[in-house]
Amino acid sequence: MFLSRRRLILVAVIAAVAIAIVLLPLILTITLPKDLNRVSVGVSSVKILNVTDNSLINLNVAFNIHNPTDTTLTTSGIDYQLFADGVPIGEGSLSYADVPVNGRPQLLSGSTITILSQLPVVNSHSNAQIFKSIQTPSLFKQIKWRVDGSTDLESGFSSASKQFSAAVSTNST
Repeated sequence: MFLSRRRLILVAVIAAVAIAIVLLPLILTITLPKDLNRVSVGVSSVKILNVTDNSLINLNVAFNIHNPTDTTLTTSGIDYQLFADGVPIGEGSLSYADVPVNGRPQLLSGSTITILSQLPVVNSHSNAQIFKSIQTPSLFKQIKWRVDGSTDLESGFSSASKQFSAAVSTNST
């Protein structure tokens, strides 16, 4: 007989594996919340960590990520560009890609977390005026900061990228 019991089991197993492979993208997207666009990324503060010399200032950018969804998420990284009074002063990247999932920042359902990122700002011809403003405490308090970027949000085995733009005034921090 061509279709013995062993062959039927083998065909069924192969069919099940093929169906799982075909449906895998659908299965993975089910683990992401449908209302992922409700997750918000903001900036709570931009502070000076230290001034190395007249050519380098290290800033500390504090990101607030709010997760109003019913699913616990995590992030594997944030890529961003920082603007001071509309002048681009640097690009930063905060990566947790090499950290195991259980060690990454946890975005618990209904909570907000703060993630800090250090950004070195180098004095150049294009940002010389704003660089002096950052160095001067009275002028630093008047700077309006804006951050444009993206973050990778993950849940289980799936991930999605979320674009964001956030603003903060130094004197409000």
